Amino acid sequence: MSEFQLPPRAFVECIHLPEIHPFNIPWEQHIDDLRNMTVREDDIFLCAYPKAGTHWLWEVLYMLLAGKAEYESRAKEHLMIEFSTIDKIQAEASPRVFNTHLPFSMLPVQQIKDKGAKVLHVYRNPKDSVVSMWFHYKQLPPLKDITLPQFVHCFIDGGVPFGTWMDFLKQVQKFAQDNPDVPFFNVSFEETKRNPVDSVRRLARFLGVDASDKLCQDIADACSFQNMKKVEETSSKSFPEGTAFPLDQKMYRKGEVGDWKNHMTVADSESMDEAVAEVLKECDMFNIEYEP
Repeated sequence: MSEFQLPPRAFVECIHLPEIHPFNIPWEQHIDDLRNMTVREDDIFLCAYPKAGTHWLWEVLYMLLAGKAEYESRAKEHLMIEFSTIDKIQAEASPRVFNTHLPFSMLPVQQIKDKGAKVLHVYRNPKDSVVSMWFHYKQLPPLKDITLPQFVHCFIDGGVPFGTWMDFLKQVQKFAQDNPDVPFFNVSFEETKRNPVDSVRRLARFLGVDASDKLCQDIADACSFQNMKKVEETSSKSFPEGTAFPLDQKMYRKGEVGDWKNHMTVADSESMDEAVAEVLKECDMFNIEYEP
């Protein structure tokens, strides 16, 4: 297969990031600001590799903290720390629910440990993740003609933004093992699809909020994939203003488990299996499910 290169990106500490920060902040400066940000005891950090279900879980968290199944008026990009500014982050009222695709090496890990902030991680099987990412990036004009085999090659080699799925999971496992005193919640996309009400109930316990069975059911219903997609298509959620590039690409497509089989070749599937098998030798806290 011929080599394919994604459009220009920033390259910071061996991690590819979008070419420019939405607010035109040098990436090195912004990462340094994030590492040194003031973390609060009631902060919540939602960490996930792209296309793992971040939007779903972010909305659920806000509903649980509010005690009602009503959608947050702002898009999650307002609290996506890599695409915000340190001033906006620090001005946010508590409790702050941050979300990020950055690896742990770029986060304020020491302050998270010192303050006992909560950390949540949602992950998804990498074959569905890569297919979802492929469709997402094809919305951008420079990538509209990229083939899935080309994108799989970039995905495995770390040529996509935020590094490889494999390295991301390694950092998650290391953080959890090295910091047993930090409140940590780990859940898979597949599990939340299979048992949405139970997942909401478990999240409520983790957050320490009183959530009735009815509220958990109402939140699970409101945050079903079809309802979330409808909200994206019809709501007036606000996006950050004044950014150098738009942050409002369509995020919802199918939200299914196993859709990769409709798009991925046998060769690409086997390449993914080989790459994933290596990381799972080191990471035993993840249950990777490829079937519904």
